Amino acid sequence: MQNNEIFTDEHEAMRKTVRKFAESLAPHSEEWDEAGIFPREVFKQAGDLGLLGIRHGEDVGGLGLDWWYTTCYAEELVHSHNAGVNMALMVQSDMATPIINEIGSDEVKAEFLAPAVAGEKIAALGVSEPGGGSDVAAIRCTARRDGDDYVINGQKLWITNGTRADFVTLAVRTGGEGFGGISFVVCPTDVKGFHVGKKLKKIGNKASDTAELF
Repeated sequence: MQNNEIFTDEHEAMRKTVRKFAESLAPHSEEWDEAGIFPREVFKQAGDLGLLGIRHGEDVGGLGLDWWYTTCYAEELVHSHNAGVNMALMVQSDMATPIINEIGSDEVKAEFLAPAVAGEKIAALGVSEPGGGSDVAAIRCTARRDGDDYVINGQKLWITNGTRADFVTLAVRTGGEGFGGISFVVCPTDVKGFHVGKKLKKIGNKASDTAELF
C-alpha cells in the first residue's frame, strides 16, 4: 500500500508511465533472454521518457526529482517480466551515472552524462574485479596521469552492459592502499587499448549482457 504522506499524484503519474513502458517490453522477455541481450533502442525509449535521469540535473536533460520517483521507477519495472532488462536500465540510471552528475566537470557531463540520460549512449559501471567484487577497497586496476591523459591498467569482471557500453565509469586506484586511494575515471570504450573479453553466461538476468573488460 502506498504511503500517501510520501507519494503524491505526480509520483503516481510516474508509476503509470513506467508501468506502461515496462508492459510494452514484456512480450519480448523470453526472446531477449534466449538472445542474451535486448535491443539498444530500449535505452533510447527509456531516455525519451526521462527514466534514465530521474534525479539527474535538468542541465543534462534529467528531471531533477526525488528518490521516491526512483522508487516508483524500480518497482514498476517488474512489469517487464525481465530482470536482466531492469538491471541494465538501472545500472545506466542509478549506478554508472550518478557520480558524474554529482562531481563531473561540465565537459564530462556534456560528453557522457547528457547522452546517457537521453539513452543515446550506453553506460557501464566498472568496479568488480577477479580479485574483488564487493570488496571495493581491494581494487587493483590503476590509473596513472600522463600529461593530459590517464594510463589505465587492469581488468574488470561481471560488468553489466559491458559488451556494448559507449563508456565505463571505472573505479581505479590512483593512490595508496584501501578505499582512500580509489578514484573514478570515465573511460570511453573506443580508446586505444580498451578490450572487451568474453561475454559471460549467467543463470539469471540473461538479457543483461555481462562481460569482462581489459
